[in-house]
Amino acid sequence: MWGVDMRVLIDLTSLADNFSGIERFALSITKELIVDNKRKDIKYILLFKNSIHEEFKSIEPNVKSIVLKGKNKLIFNQVILPSALMKIKADYYFFPAFPAPFFFFNKKAISTIHDVGCWDCPSKNKKYMTVYFKIMYWKAAYGNKQVVTVSEFSKERIQIILKKSPSQINVIYDGIADCFENFTYDIEKNKKAITEYKLPDEYLLCLSTLEPRKNLRLLVEAYDQLLTEGKVNIDLVLAGRKGWLVDDLLANLKKNTVDRIHFTGFVDDNLLPYVYRNARLFVFPSIYEGFGVPPIEAMSMGIPVVSSDAASLPEVLGNAAFFFPNRDCEGLKKEILNVLSLTENELSLIKKKGIKQAQKFSWKKEAEKLRNNIFI
Repeated sequence: MWGVDMRVLIDLTSLADNFSGIERFALSITKELIVDNKRKDIKYILLFKNSIHEEFKSIEPNVKSIVLKGKNKLIFNQVILPSALMKIKADYYFFPAFPAPFFFFNKKAISTIHDVGCWDCPSKNKKYMTVYFKIMYWKAAYGNKQVVTVSEFSKERIQIILKKSPSQINVIYDGIADCFENFTYDIEKNKKAITEYKLPDEYLLCLSTLEPRKNLRLLVEAYDQLLTEGKVNIDLVLAGRKGWLVDDLLANLKKNTVDRIHFTGFVDDNLLPYVYRNARLFVFPSIYEGFGVPPIEAMSMGIPVVSSDAASLPEVLGNAAFFFPNRDCEGLKKEILNVLSLTENELSLIKKKGIKQAQKFSWKKEAEKLRNNIFI
C-alpha cells in the first residue's frame, strides 16, 4: 500500500467512549509515536470510532486514519472491531487502551494490560466488568504474544497471575502531558481556572475518577475529622469526572465539612496545571494503581504529595512523596498535618525532589522504547 517495510495499526476506538488515564495513555503514546517518528520504515494506521479524534485531525505523512461506525460498546468491541481488523493488513496490531478483541487472533497483536485490579481488588469493580476483564486479560496473555504494561509492579503481577514470561512483558511508563512538560505561567489562565472551577483561596486537592478504587471516602473522612478536631482550616477540592458508587461519598458528614468540599467535574487540560498549582497539598488515597498519573502531575507543578503506599505508587513516586499505609485513616491524617506544618525551606526541598521525579516520565522516551523494543 505504501511501499514501506512495516505497518503498525493502533486501535484508538476507545477514545470515543471515555477519557480516563487509560485513554490518555493511548492518545499520548500514539501522538508521540507518529509526530516524532525516528523510524522512517514505519507507517501507522490509526483506527477510530465514529470520527477521527480532534488530536489527530492534522494528518501526518506517515499516518492513515480509518473510521469505524458503531453504537453499542460491547457489540462494537467484540464484533465490529475484530471484523474490521481481519481485513486490514499490518505487521503489528497495537491496543494501547484495552486488550485486543476476544475473537481477533493474530500473534502480532500487542495488548496493553494497565493493571490486574480485576484480581487484586475485584470488589472495587462492577462484578460483570471483573469477569469480562479476567477473560480478556487471559486471552491477551495466552501464547507467545507480547504485552505492554505501565509499571514494574504490574509486570510482576502479570507474571504471577497470568503466568506470562517476563521477556514477553514490556514496561512502557506513562508520561506527563504537554501542558505540564512545557508549562508557562499565564495569569489570565490562572484567573480563568479559579473562576471556572470555583476554587477556594486555600485547598487540599485530589484529582481522579470519582470511584471506589480511588478511596475518596477515606480522604473525606480524614478531612472531616481534622476539621472537627480543629487541626486544619482549609477547603478540600475533588477534581475529576464521576465514576460509579459515588452517591454516598458525602454521607454522614457534618454540614460544615460538606460545605467546604468542592467538586470541579472534568478539568480541561489547558487549565489543569493551575488547578494543581493553586493547591497547598495534593492527596492521593488510591487503593490500587497500575501507574498513577495525577501525583506525578502535581509534583511537576511543585506541589507536595501525600499518597497511599499501594501497588505501583512507591515505584512511581520514589522518595519525593509522603506515604501513608494503604487504607489507614490515622496515617493519612498524620501525613496531611506533617506536610501542612513544613517550613518554607523544607517545602522548597520537597518541590525540587518532586519536579526531578516527574521529569523521569516522558512520552517521548517511552515512545522510543516502544518503537525500538517491540516494533522490530
